[in-house]
Amino acid sequence: MKKEYGGLLVVCQFVLLLLLAATTHWRNVHLAALLLFIASLLLAGWAVKVMRLGHFNVRPTIKGGALLVTHGPYRYIRHPMYASLLLAGVGLLLISCSWLRLAAFLALWLVLYYKVRIEEKLLADHFPDYSLYQKRSRMLFPWL
Repeated sequence: MKKEYGGLLVVCQFVLLLLLAATTHWRNVHLAALLLFIASLLLAGWAVKVMRLGHFNVRPTIKGGALLVTHGPYRYIRHPMYASLLLAGVGLLLISCSWLRLAAFLALWLVLYYKVRIEEKLLADHFPDYSLYQKRSRMLFPWL
């Protein structure tokens, strides 16, 4: 995959998240939405801690010297950072919903799903044991 294309996907994901965050009516926060948003932050923090800051990549590419991480949240789901972004998006959407915000969330889901599919192929090509890991774990959520 060309670097420019991967970079475009990253820009799209952050613009869509920013749109969701910027159009949120923070006075209407419901407990369930807030808990979902906090859970997304905790999952992201756990994934970064396990992966170690500086070793993960926001672009759908594999860095040189990459290792296959299969512990921590990666034991259950292969893409916890993307899962955390989707959880955050759902939390933000539940705080204040509109057609524009729903469209932004669905676009975010499509961008992240596309990135996941690209990464799954790259990881399978790069790591011989990745297919075994795929059988033991879920893509984004343990219950799906």
